[in-house]
Amino acid sequence: MLPFCDRSITIARKDVAPVWTRSFPIAKEPTTLGQHLKKKRFTAGLRQKETAVKLGVSARTLSLWECDRIVPAWAFQPRLIAYLGYDPFTETGLKTPKGNEPSCVAYFSPDGPTSIGQKIRHYRLKSRKTRLQLAKEWGISPKTLWGWETGQREPSSLLKKRLVGFEWNE
Repeated sequence: MLPFCDRSITIARKDVAPVWTRSFPIAKEPTTLGQHLKKKRFTAGLRQKETAVKLGVSARTLSLWECDRIVPAWAFQPRLIAYLGYDPFTETGLKTPKGNEPSCVAYFSPDGPTSIGQKIRHYRLKSRKTRLQLAKEWGISPKTLWGWETGQREPSSLLKKRLVGFEWNE
């Protein structure tokens, strides 16, 4: 400030991102739900606390979602869909973790499910059912369904015939 001037002018610049968002890397092509959430938050120029209030969760929960440490429960899906502006859960498939990635990370897979277990898991996620709900609907135990989804077991020929009547085999 000049010694003879007592006025200061402040102008908000919309074309420059806030300083705190410039130092964190953001995925240009996000593949996980956490990366999509973080990219949306940084694009909007919001802090975690502000976004958490919008979503109705704690800042810690949002942090765990963005780091892909935990997957949001089914109850939070409508809020996340409204926040992101699209439904990311239609193409979600849970893959086996590789390397040091935590388990239960939601990946957005470009290629469709190939094995029977992947098809069943894709159907369950698309229909927004828990493993217990789908197992009760199909008349099997949740542990059996888990074995199919993880690829540790295959349905017997008798059960395959029984499952043909259900809509999972699309």
